[in-house]
Amino acid sequence: MPIQLSPERLADLLIDPRESLDLEIKNWLDLRNDNDAKAIFAKAALALANHGGGFILLGLTETESGCVEAEGRPASLDGYTQDVINGIVQNYSDPAFHCAVHIVARGDDRLFPVVVVPGDHRSPVRAKRAGPHGNIVQDNAIYVRKPGPRSEVPTSGQDWDALLARCLANRRDEMLDQIRDLISGAVPAAALPAAPAKLDQWIEQCLARWDALVANLPADAPERCPHGFHYFAYELSGDLRAIPPGQLLELLQRSVARHTGWPPFWFPTRRGIEPYPIDGVVECWLGGDTEPGTFGQRDAAHSDFWRISPEGYAFLLRGYQEDGLEQRPPATLFDVTLPVWRAGEVLLHAEKLAANLIDGPATVSFAVHYRGLAGRSLTSVTGDRLLFDGHVARQDAITMRTTVEAASVAPNLPEIIHPLLAPLYALFDFFDLPMVLVNEELGKMRKGNF
Repeated sequence: MPIQLSPERLADLLIDPRESLDLEIKNWLDLRNDNDAKAIFAKAALALANHGGGFILLGLTETESGCVEAEGRPASLDGYTQDVINGIVQNYSDPAFHCAVHIVARGDDRLFPVVVVPGDHRSPVRAKRAGPHGNIVQDNAIYVRKPGPRSEVPTSGQDWDALLARCLANRRDEMLDQIRDLISGAVPAAALPAAPAKLDQWIEQCLARWDALVANLPADAPERCPHGFHYFAYELSGDLRAIPPGQLLELLQRSVARHTGWPPFWFPTRRGIEPYPIDGVVECWLGGDTEPGTFGQRDAAHSDFWRISPEGYAFLLRGYQEDGLEQRPPATLFDVTLPVWRAGEVLLHAEKLAANLIDGPATVSFAVHYRGLAGRSLTSVTGDRLLFDGHVARQDAITMRTTVEAASVAPNLPEIIHPLLAPLYALFDFFDLPMVLVNEELGKMRKGNF
């Protein structure tokens, strides 16, 4: 089944889209009448499926100054229905898979089709037919995503290793989910927390740096998160590799764990928001966007501030997505699912960064902090979870910690997240975070392995 993403999460994709290994941008393809256009779309979908999933944005084109609407907008978007999209996928894909199609509004209220390609395949996906005249798509070909980005057939052992490892990991995750269903409530013993001194020093340095960046902003500027924020910080312990400065940026780009439209530690490439070196670390502040007309326009949830040190430290600060909802005043809501998704994404980022930065076993010391909680009510922003009326937080801030082996993150993610976040939810009139909610939400997130 395709992952179901909320309109807010899908709209994140259109804020500042750039083609990447997990995101393909296409112009206004005529998917009803143009067979070449159908093959172009099918090739992109096949490659993203084998990459582990991703997004296809239609109706846009990339320029040096960013993504703009492509020429040739059709009179209606009826040619981009789910039936049309999946009819093309069915004709070209073996095994077949189902894509979710959403019509999403950009900041200027212009609508664009967003196709969500699933990534939970247990075997490589191949093309079961060729494109028109044998072009674009080749019969029986297997396509993957490569740097560029490009959609091509695997040509090296590394390409095949990555593809097959991903399929085997999906089989493993499916098996573990079945075991969890049989053994409810069985949580592995957590490792004893390491001494937090160095991690605390890192957090203090990062908060001081953020305070300095927002010091001159107006008190109500969304970039300074006036209604509260949350941060995630972690420390990796192990045999650190010596990474040349020129390779560090590429390593950090490979470590992004994209499971939603707005991933943690997102690595933008546009001038004005691209990461920069400072004090021996890599830093990025989206709230300092220097693009004309953008300063003061970002909401708190899209004004991320993050820092990553080559010595294995990471920090991410973000405002509340709930405060950007038009139907309710800010500082009144707290979504029941977002903390699970965010903590899961950041832990998976730590696992990937550890694999890229450390030789051999690695340990993750992890800290989560929420501030601006007092007066917020527990709710479901997407409406797909039951509401729990009357669950209100009186305490304003909380910090939670855990220490785990990096290799245990992916196999045991629900068992790590549940005890970590349970104290946060308990602040809302003793709300007991259900393990089934954690399992289901992390399952949705990981099926969108973008």
